[in-house]
Amino acid sequence: MKIPKIRLDSLWQNNTFFKVVSVLIACIIWVVVAMNMKTDIPRAIKEVPVTTDNQTSFISKMGLTVIGDESLFVDVTIEGQRLVVGSIKPEDISVSVDLSSVNGSGSFSLPLVAENVSGKNFTISSISPSTVNLKFDRMVTKKFNVDLEMEGLTVPEEGYLMEEAVVNPTQISITGPDTDIAKIAKCVAFVNYEGNLTKTTTFTSDIVLLDKDGHEIDASMLTMDVKQAEVVVPILKTVDLPVTVSFLNAPANLNLDTLKYTISNKTITVAGPVDEIGKHSEIVLGYIDFKSLDLDSSFTFDVELPEEFTNVAHTETVTVTFDWTDMVEKEFTITNLSLMNIPTDYTAKLLTNKITKVKVIGPAQVLESMTSDDLVAQIDLSKRAVETGQFKTAVTISAPTKNLVWTVGDYTAVVVVSEKE
Repeated sequence: MKIPKIRLDSLWQNNTFFKVVSVLIACIIWVVVAMNMKTDIPRAIKEVPVTTDNQTSFISKMGLTVIGDESLFVDVTIEGQRLVVGSIKPEDISVSVDLSSVNGSGSFSLPLVAENVSGKNFTISSISPSTVNLKFDRMVTKKFNVDLEMEGLTVPEEGYLMEEAVVNPTQISITGPDTDIAKIAKCVAFVNYEGNLTKTTTFTSDIVLLDKDGHEIDASMLTMDVKQAEVVVPILKTVDLPVTVSFLNAPANLNLDTLKYTISNKTITVAGPVDEIGKHSEIVLGYIDFKSLDLDSSFTFDVELPEEFTNVAHTETVTVTFDWTDMVEKEFTITNLSLMNIPTDYTAKLLTNKITKVKVIGPAQVLESMTSDDLVAQIDLSKRAVETGQFKTAVTISAPTKNLVWTVGDYTAVVVVSEKE
């Protein structure tokens, strides 16, 4: 293929070629002129960050910290040759705060200092703004109790009781500038609820910081280890429960309904959790042992309730007294002693053949005709561990054929136990 020849004189007559060459020549001339111009031109570098890091140790020695937003930016005007200033970026300039005039806590208007850190040839002519307002203070941490304020919470007029609400946490730690911490008079969790509560209810509340005048404090500069509190409002249901007493060591043939006694409080008003109160039908004060029930006896009991119950009437003690009308006491000597439940492969023998001064309580007309033959003394060996040898053991005394009769006190007998040969 034959390559056509291009004539130079024809190119100069070509308008397109002439335009391209003109642009190239103009660019070359501009570059040459720009490189050889000695006149500096200004340029504003926007959003240059301001730092205090280079003088942190200075304020730290005074125990101070910069308070507030430390993300500060300024505009820096520089001058230099066009090609140089055109390549400058914000990171080529370091702007710092001159902290030399800071002498304690407070707000200060401080000058800014800019420095060329790029190694390129340009000068800094101005900073805008040229000063910055900074606040300095000592950072402290202090503990505050969390108070509780409630409004609108009620319970039905009858049958329910609202106990003291419980707030958690009861104490929080707050860290911040000393001057701001000093403004805090109290920390409060507020609960607002309109209506009756019929069961224990839990609320969640923001913890609000108040000054001495009760105004809320701006907490933007403060750090709280806990910002919300949980408030539990215990609601109890109230009922009147009958009061009863139980008996120990009552004779088997004794009808307790014939025993005349009075309880100082027939009922006690108590309050308990709604889901628990229905499980209780009475309050058992405790036990009265017939062995200690003498003619001059009365018994006082402390009222003890389940842990979650409240004694609404504040009845702390209840006394049980007995009607001893027509009741008398009499002493007997018992010779009718017997052993019961002797272990297999063992023999047992009583060394005690009588028990004297046995005090018996009962109706006068019963004891008047009663003799020692009406009393039975039994030693039950099944109530103790089997052992050989001689030992003292408890004796149970009863009057099987007599009603409303019992013995007062503890009685013993000596028994010898040995293995069968």
